Amino acid sequence: MKILYLIFILVSVVYAWTCPACGTDNNGDFCTDCDLPIPPLGMEYIGPSTVIISGETISVDPFFIDAEPVICRDILDWLALEVSHVDQIPVYLTGQEELLMPGESMGEEFSNIIFIRYTPWVVYKDEQNGVTGFTVQTGCFDIPATSITFDAARLFLNDKGKRLPTRVEIAAATSAGVIGFEDTWEVMNVYSDFISMTLSGIIGTTPARLAMFSENQTPEERIMWEWTRDSWEQSPDTISDFQSPYALIFKPLDPPIEGTALRESGYYNVVFRGVVPIPWIEQSGN
Repeated sequence: MKILYLIFILVSVVYAWTCPACGTDNNGDFCTDCDLPIPPLGMEYIGPSTVIISGETISVDPFFIDAEPVICRDILDWLALEVSHVDQIPVYLTGQEELLMPGESMGEEFSNIIFIRYTPWVVYKDEQNGVTGFTVQTGCFDIPATSITFDAARLFLNDKGKRLPTRVEIAAATSAGVIGFEDTWEVMNVYSDFISMTLSGIIGTTPARLAMFSENQTPEERIMWEWTRDSWEQSPDTISDFQSPYALIFKPLDPPIEGTALRESGYYNVVFRGVVPIPWIEQSGN
């Protein structure tokens, strides 16, 4: 396990760090007292704990979790390597072919572009419909990457040596105050003008008048969901069933809110983040 973990040590010179588990000062890759590895960049340590979900008390093994959701900037190059043809786009983004909007419908100057409705994603293509690159609208590079399908999120994290969190892991991180929530309206407002450009002429109304984009939703309704690796209706203390077409999605609140989503679809209000388990650290609970 330690060998697998070393992919996260991205600097050649190890710097001094204080172990978040036991408080020991270290200069190596692993804590000399408790054997915890140096935290990966951008990730936070969650120690052994318990959470209560649907009235059930569940023990949680220690893990690292991304403090922030994956952002568009993080995934652009990966998408460009993974997707080689226009037909593949819905497998990674949205899951719905009907949301792909050929740029030529907006003018000949956009003939080599595909816009994806309800999202900031822009795909470049050649005359044979080969994908030549991905980008997002100006100002959208650092917003959470939404409309990513479950499989795409899972593949991306796997290539980074991470995995999707379980619902108990997100609940534990939320309870520890390590992760917060994203506001759907605030994120979508970054590219609302772009939505107007790509949608208004087609649907005959502005995004602000659509319920799904309304800033008048309650704060709870506007909080973005997060992908989990769990299946819908799966017991929280069992191993994930990746055969189910439905994944459990989670709002990082206390108490949490759970929902269901098709794994083959990507949604404008679902984000994702990664986890690195630490199975060799003793589970003591607290």
